[in-house]
Amino acid sequence: MQTAARPAIDLNESERQLIVELLERERGELPAEIRRTSTPGMRDQLRERLENVERLLHRLSPAA
Repeated sequence: MQTAARPAIDLNESERQLIVELLERERGELPAEIRRTSTPGMRDQLRERLENVERLLHRLSPAA
């Protein structure tokens, strides 16, 4: 199944920085949450979330 392309979001610098800060906070909290989770399925979802956060941070970095 192919998804429709979404339009790019135009962010000013303060909006981009806010998103980066929120993602960095999430990236810092997820490893502990993954370690504390005893359900394998939930652990996998949290690992996938961490990968998504890392990908977004990479895309939002100034060099991207």
